Amino acid sequence: MSEHLVRLSFPAKPDYLLLARLALSGIGRATPVSDELLADLKLAITEACGNSVRHAYPDGQGDVSVSYVFDGDAIEMIVEDKGIGLQATGAAAPGPTTGESGMGMSIIRTVVDELEIRPGADGRGTVVRMTKRLAVQPKAARSSASL
Repeated sequence: MSEHLVRLSFPAKPDYLLLARLALSGIGRATPVSDELLADLKLAITEACGNSVRHAYPDGQGDVSVSYVFDGDAIEMIVEDKGIGLQATGAAAPGPTTGESGMGMSIIRTVVDELEIRPGADGRGTVVRMTKRLAVQPKAARSSASL
């Protein structure tokens, strides 16, 4: 089974969140993903990237990296930043949150099958790894579903 990988990096600014969604839309055209699931995955990637933009870089200076890996049975979406990290903000912590914000991780948990949130490799920043297993549809079913 071969893996397909798409990577992008963009400034941690809200104006660039659309890039992560557009890349996922392109992947969705070439994979057995229903329109409904694709919409859910776009919401999940937007929430994860939005957390990096809002919380990782208080001064607004930094980059967010996104990787998509599709292996035929699942799609993995990885959002990474080199910002101040989970411990400093508490914003993206895996536990339940209260208040007006904090719904992003709950939304992501609802959409994906596996969610991993951890510090970056060098101890800086945050890595959010989301995996969604795909139910492979027969090609004819995919074609009629898009009409």
